[in-house]
Amino acid sequence: MSSLPNMSKIWSSLCDVTMVTRDVIATCIKLSLWGNKTDLSLLEHFKLSVKDVQSGVAVDENDGRILSNDLEKVVECLMSLENGHVGIVLDNSGYELFSDLCLVDALLRSGRVTMVTLHQKTIPWFVSDVTQCDFNSTLSELLGCEELKGFSERLSSYKSACKLVTTEHPFWTSPSPYCEMQSVAPDLHDQLSKYDLVLFKGDLNYRKLVNDRTWSYDTRFGTALEGFSPTKVCALRTVKSDSIVGCDKERVEKILSEDRDSMFCGSYALISTNF
Repeated sequence: MSSLPNMSKIWSSLCDVTMVTRDVIATCIKLSLWGNKTDLSLLEHFKLSVKDVQSGVAVDENDGRILSNDLEKVVECLMSLENGHVGIVLDNSGYELFSDLCLVDALLRSGRVTMVTLHQKTIPWFVSDVTQCDFNSTLSELLGCEELKGFSERLSSYKSACKLVTTEHPFWTSPSPYCEMQSVAPDLHDQLSKYDLVLFKGDLNYRKLVNDRTWSYDTRFGTALEGFSPTKVCALRTVKSDSIVGCDKERVEKILSEDRDSMFCGSYALISTNF
């Protein structure tokens, strides 16, 4: 988190807005989406630099790279809530977690959501997965950054008031696809069913949502979930593997034929819902 002073200049206007509108929510969702590009295992392959991602360039200029875009559905869902409870199944620590916390802050300041539960891993399964230790150290770093004082103090107060809750479950590091959650981890499935919406971050969560199958690219996301629907589900994922659904089949095939490598380094993204 050594780049926090630079980030603070970028995020201050967003984090300190007086009123959280639909547009602010939409922007924070896209920031969280493209934050997933900063997977530590892929940094050296970026065609869009980390600096560009941190500056927000990817948010507006790369809307055309969102191959399946249910953003408006997600925003409408969130803005229709009263005393809403949102779950977020996290992916990477570092910059991505920072962008996720910006979304958390916007949700809790919107007046529509009163509780957010973050699901972490019990171990750093794929090197940079968020654990409780990562969350604690990130919050500590933020609290030590004067430029982000208001933002970090809000996060700390949410945690103290139990509006922001962190949790973990061994299922997240098990080999089971999520369509088996109800039978393998019924307690976790029941927990998710109590949320108004659950956001799944990143490539691995997406692959486990669709059972890592080679679906036709135009298969409906809801169909690929194979019955997994504890509540409203949204996947926020930059593409890094070949399980892709809910897209224009011809467009995906065209990208693959022209520049296959670009499809699997986080340069394209999906915002997919089951509603």
